[in-house]
Amino acid sequence: MEIKTLLILITILFVYSLIGGAIMMALEQAKEETASTDIITTLSTFLTDHSSCMTSSELSTLLTEVKDAYDSGVMSVIGNTSAATQWDFGNSIFFVVTAITTIGYGNQTPATKGGQAFIVIFALIGIPVTGLIIAGLAEKIKKLNSYFTNKKIPCLNKYAKTEKGFKYFLLYFTTICLLILIPSAIISAIEDWAYGEAIYYTVITFTTIGFGDFVVGITTEGGTKIVYKILVIIWIFTGLAWVGALIGECTETAKAFTEKKEKKQVKIGSDVDDTYEDVNTKTDIATGDLAKVA
Repeated sequence: MEIKTLLILITILFVYSLIGGAIMMALEQAKEETASTDIITTLSTFLTDHSSCMTSSELSTLLTEVKDAYDSGVMSVIGNTSAATQWDFGNSIFFVVTAITTIGYGNQTPATKGGQAFIVIFALIGIPVTGLIIAGLAEKIKKLNSYFTNKKIPCLNKYAKTEKGFKYFLLYFTTICLLILIPSAIISAIEDWAYGEAIYYTVITFTTIGFGDFVVGITTEGGTKIVYKILVIIWIFTGLAWVGALIGECTETAKAFTEKKEKKQVKIGSDVDDTYEDVNTKTDIATGDLAKVA
């Protein structure tokens, strides 16, 4: 890729990011300000109603301890004598998988020095291995896609362009149904999320953005939690491989288009140079002939 093309792409991405940031600010800032006003009002009302038994300093200390406990992984303890743990076996397996796939939801983080040191080493080893596995799976998916798109459909043999378009539509529609639409419906039912929220979680997961505002299996309890999370892990790996294959195909197409355009520009420049040289040659010949006549 030429420097000029690269600079154009960087500029486009920069402008795209600015536009995206502006849109997100417009969509989210008002709600944040409302939430901030509401919590300030709630705390003020609480202190007014309980001024005889709690000061603002004591409330601040209580809220700080609650936040510290939450950051350490402690879940709701209301009505319980003990808190549910985030670090049972199922959650711990899911945590390390989100680390080595670089999804990193962020809802669960190690609070001990030992845990932080271990996950750094674990991730440095696990991420390259996971990348190789996902790349291998993506390659297999690309081969399956190629096999399907190159397979002839008898009833469409006379319509080559229609056949190719139909096969791509059928391929991607089926894949989207199997990996996004149907799993999102199942997750929506299990997690009690809106269907749109489940699709949002799926896309955020498959693209490894992993915001962490929605994470599966937090409310699931008992032996089914491990089975559920293992199935989710398998689904995530499949989805990551499919996205990898899709991005690979898009990148190859874009690269081929860019290279073709660059070669065309080089050819045009070469043709112009050849024409210019041809004109100069003919001019020199004509000048020489005139000189001989003179």
